[in-house]
Amino acid sequence: MKWIWLAGMVLAPLTWATESILATGRWVHNEGRYQTTWPGGMLSAQFTGTSIGIVLDDERSYYVVQIDGKPAQQINPASGKRTVWLKNLPAGTHRVDLIRRNESPEYIGQVYGFVLDGGQWQAAPEAPKRKIEFIGDSFTAALANLSTQRECSEREIAATTDASQGFAIQVARELGAQWQLNAMSGMGMVRNWGGNLPDRNFRTFYSRQLQTEANSQLDPQWQPQVVVIGLGTNDFSSKINAGEKRNAEQLEQDFLTAYRQLIAQLNTRYQQPQIILTALKLWPDDQLRPLVKTLVTETNTAGNSRVHYLELSPMQLTGCQWHPNLSDHQQVAAQLLAKIKEIKPNW
Repeated sequence: MKWIWLAGMVLAPLTWATESILATGRWVHNEGRYQTTWPGGMLSAQFTGTSIGIVLDDERSYYVVQIDGKPAQQINPASGKRTVWLKNLPAGTHRVDLIRRNESPEYIGQVYGFVLDGGQWQAAPEAPKRKIEFIGDSFTAALANLSTQRECSEREIAATTDASQGFAIQVARELGAQWQLNAMSGMGMVRNWGGNLPDRNFRTFYSRQLQTEANSQLDPQWQPQVVVIGLGTNDFSSKINAGEKRNAEQLEQDFLTAYRQLIAQLNTRYQQPQIILTALKLWPDDQLRPLVKTLVTETNTAGNSRVHYLELSPMQLTGCQWHPNLSDHQQVAAQLLAKIKEIKPNW
């Protein structure tokens, strides 16, 4: 298994891009395939020509293909290896971005890359110097952000999820930054929604390049200057069931302890980045906001002024299962951009 962030060129009747690909997000390049489980990953290349093909084998994922920054093709899940062609492009040099819209923590999406029928590959797009990482749950993953109804089937949820239109990628693109979108629906800092899967939580999977592989190591070259964390909604938005191992008081204490550990881990791995902790009012007990405020206050008091609090404004939450809609994502993006402008990171 080999990590790869910039990939080359193999000449054939159809010309493949291999080392001329820029990978954004958590990908593994393994035996000629780009593999991922996380949402929002992007593969990018530049070429001169009028057509380009995307070769993939992914029966769980939705993708959007963008040409020169504009949506050009949606790719729906389908079994089997296939090539999706975009033809009749204007003559000239173009950039292609393939963005994975959704997450599949138990399934590895496979992309073999790009192929030209005529034309010529150009150098890989240059990775932006600005880098930002988003850590969170379904809100950060943009679950069902295209939906206009709260009652949805699992298929409708998948089809209406588009990370490329979520607040995380909106913010990264506005800043001209490369991103990682490390989010898992239903997972909390120490407790998952409804008390599900009590033997694991978001932190179980965060240190994995592929969520399906416990031993997959993160790329040490990824060094974001800004990290945005949005965890805690699943910890506190559902009542504690009889038989759970924590009562309300113990849940709060374990949450604080785990959050402190995560901040310490980020400070070590990323060499003291600016970290933004977000929170919103949760019904009925509003536990999350005071806890996150407490964390920021104690961290700042201890001398670390690089940890910041951002309270998210009330949202409409008209997407599937009471998730943020497109307007909500635009609102959160605006708040984050204002906060980052205020912080003035050392980009």
